[in-house]
Amino acid sequence: MEIADYHADLLASVASRSEAAGLSWREGFVTEMLERLRDGSEVPDAEVCIEQLNGPKNRRLLIDAYAEDEADNSLHLFVCLPHGEKGPPVLIPSEARDQGFVRLRNFLDAAQAGWVRDNIEESRPAWALAQLIRRRNFSAVRLHILTDRPLSERLKSIPDDTTEDGAVITFQIWDLTRLKRIHDALSVRDDLEVDLSECGGGGLKALRATNGDEDYDAYLGVIAAEDLARIYIRYGSRLLEGNVRTFLGRRGNVNKGIQKTLNEEPSRFFAYNNGIAATASGVEMVEDGNGVLVTKATDLQIVNGAQTTASLASALRDKKLPEGNVYVPVKLSVVSTEAAEELIPLISRYANSQNAVRQSDFFANHPFHRRVEEMSRRLLAPATDGSQVQTHWYYERARGQYLNDQAGLTSSQKSKFVVMNPKKQVITKTDLAKVETCFALLPDTACRGAEKAFIEFAKTITDLWKDEQRRAEFTDDWFKSAVAHVILFRLTEKIVSGAEWYEGGYRAQIVAYACARMAKLASEVSDGGRLDYRRIWGLQGVDAAFKRQIDLTAETMSHVLRSPPREGQNIGEWAKQQACRSMALGTDVEIVRGFEAWGVDKHTARTERREQRAVGAIDEDLRAMETVLQTSPEVWDSLRHYARARRLLGPRDEAALSAACLERGRPPNENQAQALIALLKRAEDTGWVPPQ
Repeated sequence: MEIADYHADLLASVASRSEAAGLSWREGFVTEMLERLRDGSEVPDAEVCIEQLNGPKNRRLLIDAYAEDEADNSLHLFVCLPHGEKGPPVLIPSEARDQGFVRLRNFLDAAQAGWVRDNIEESRPAWALAQLIRRRNFSAVRLHILTDRPLSERLKSIPDDTTEDGAVITFQIWDLTRLKRIHDALSVRDDLEVDLSECGGGGLKALRATNGDEDYDAYLGVIAAEDLARIYIRYGSRLLEGNVRTFLGRRGNVNKGIQKTLNEEPSRFFAYNNGIAATASGVEMVEDGNGVLVTKATDLQIVNGAQTTASLASALRDKKLPEGNVYVPVKLSVVSTEAAEELIPLISRYANSQNAVRQSDFFANHPFHRRVEEMSRRLLAPATDGSQVQTHWYYERARGQYLNDQAGLTSSQKSKFVVMNPKKQVITKTDLAKVETCFALLPDTACRGAEKAFIEFAKTITDLWKDEQRRAEFTDDWFKSAVAHVILFRLTEKIVSGAEWYEGGYRAQIVAYACARMAKLASEVSDGGRLDYRRIWGLQGVDAAFKRQIDLTAETMSHVLRSPPREGQNIGEWAKQQACRSMALGTDVEIVRGFEAWGVDKHTARTERREQRAVGAIDEDLRAMETVLQTSPEVWDSLRHYARARRLLGPRDEAALSAACLERGRPPNENQAQALIALLKRAEDTGWVPPQ
């Protein structure tokens, strides 16, 4: 894909997002950029917070978004420098410095000094951010520029700085070229080069653990705890593989054990601790006697040992790390970019098989996604507004899939693809998780950020998937209900943005709570039923009465969110609490005349659910049989040998495998097909890989 095509897609996405949610172009740009970086595991979930002020001594203060990263206790501040038109000019270093970093640093300094708090209204998100900056002792502050312009090649790197209280300040520019590189890399972080030459001894001392015949190289090494801690403070949670980051807690039992060892028996840390497992796409090294000295690692990711790393960094910041006396084992796997998409998730999965990271945590490869993707490509939404063209609601199972599906198409083919799959009807995995979480009456979870909402959604789906009856509910009807929820969610965004009562700020929280309260309201007016998603799907929208209900509900939720029980409490933090959810869902909302027509009573809902399960059960049998028949007898024979050796076979499995291997002259029946699918999953979970 050419960079001009990527830029055109970026601007189209911004325009679509801005129109759909009623955002200003700048806010749409910031939101789109942050989402792409978050999906690339480059930055944490961020809150949009657009503010331009003339500060002390008439200095320009500028900020567009911020984020807290719990994994490394850092604060991220963002500012955008957009161009917004075809053929953007190069961003030169002086522009980045003067229009971006200087103004962002001015905001940081003014917030730390109390000027922002004293000179803007408390209802504005920037006031809450300023309070956060004054109250919290962050380990690092990371300043980011977001731009759709390519960066001048003259700017190679920007030296770190420090705040008055000694926290590291790092600088990142996310330009057009870098964004496209992230899109193309998929499973590899963008040009994260970690300099190990500053470690004691000039690098990571290691031994080779492979003979060069594999599709990766492996090294076993040892690193001083203070060196590992300094690397983590410098680079932050970008070092953490995405599946692991969300689960890093600062007060977990493992962390307490680590701190106890550091305090009481530091010399035994190496013996007690399992160390870290990491991957990289490339390394620079020199031969060092019997081993090697790794001096640089590209795309370094810690896939296991995040808690160890964060705990050591915390101890170093608190001056409780006995330097020169603590060492950490390191297993480093160097995986080529070509093999990274397949190998890195597997390395992460198996490296974490002995700790609290569960199989549901690796949900990105779950068959649920493939089923939703299949339905989204097959089902056509009803045409609306006089159009004669039916379209798809395109489910983007993998990051960048929508754009990749257009690669290689001719101009006319691409135009047809976009007509059939409009940009405004793309649903990402995180979109689906957030929306479904809201309509499941968990707006507090949705407000904790896309990653955490996704993990909670993954746990729910994984548990349901284990139950054959519940799994059967994921039918075409389920997909239509999910799309109906997305339609309502995006409509609520647009209504809130244009509402007379809306004061600006906290739109994401208001929308999440409004959607949850409307779902509960529909149950209340239909005697325990639910929203009529079939009608919403059929119309691809709602009527005027429903829109008035959205507006009224959102206004009521805004009052709840802006009235936390503790004076001065951060509204964003209040929205994440169960107490806020309980108050909001228990708050009375006036019923608009005509809204009750959008409810389905509980008896009808139960009947439809039974029908849905029956259809789904038939579909499950057909899918299982199709998978079994498409798998060769040689694969089933390989599975049989593997499963026997590990005692994975149940009473029905031997007979089913015999049929699959065509030893009885007839194919497996429906029950045997289901048993084979279950066995296949058990074997894959324990490490079996089908022969090619």
